[in-house]
Amino acid sequence: MAYAALLLALLFFSCGKHSSDDLSDFGKVTFLNESSYSISIRQSFFSGSVLIDKLVSGDSYTAYLSPSNNYGAGSVFSIEYWYLVASEAEFACGDVWTGGIDPNVQISQNIEAGKEYIIQIPQPKELKLNEAFFKIQNTSSKPFELNHLGTYFKQAGNGELSVPNGKVGIYRIDGETEIEDYTITQGFNKYPFPQFTAKNGYIYVFEFNGSSVKQIGEQKIIF
Repeated sequence: MAYAALLLALLFFSCGKHSSDDLSDFGKVTFLNESSYSISIRQSFFSGSVLIDKLVSGDSYTAYLSPSNNYGAGSVFSIEYWYLVASEAEFACGDVWTGGIDPNVQISQNIEAGKEYIIQIPQPKELKLNEAFFKIQNTSSKPFELNHLGTYFKQAGNGELSVPNGKVGIYRIDGETEIEDYTITQGFNKYPFPQFTAKNGYIYVFEFNGSSVKQIGEQKIIF
């Protein structure tokens, strides 16, 4: 019994000392999000592991990172920018995000053990987004579904087909899309959408009142 207690004590002090020593082997890096978007930071390239996910605008994040050890070339950090299309506080579908990259925003920093660094994340200049969104307010007295030539769309976030009356349906539209033959469906009744071209990086807002669909606004995501 005494032997077991002694062993546990030795393990405790050993682990504590190891943790303290480890920090001196790393560089302390603080990332400042100076963009107007939330950001994810990836180590290495855009397909690398995520260091921090959705750091909000104006916030900072500190990490202890391994030295670069590549003859001064430095460690690379890739940035993905995120915009909150819909929040769970506003809609029952949960949080809905859209993200994109500026291929020019890859930051190099040579990291040495025991040193501290501050990396400022800038506003993107060439942000590339590959989707648009519909927000459809259901002011009719019944649920509806979004349909295109017999294909029913699932809502972004909750994945449900039906939008109850009094709620807002949110949909992802991939790529530059001609909005033609899109309808709101209630049972056997179909109500046509206005025809237009949906552009990447936009949120289009519609209202369905039970007899027609009309566009009531649009919002550009790219600031």
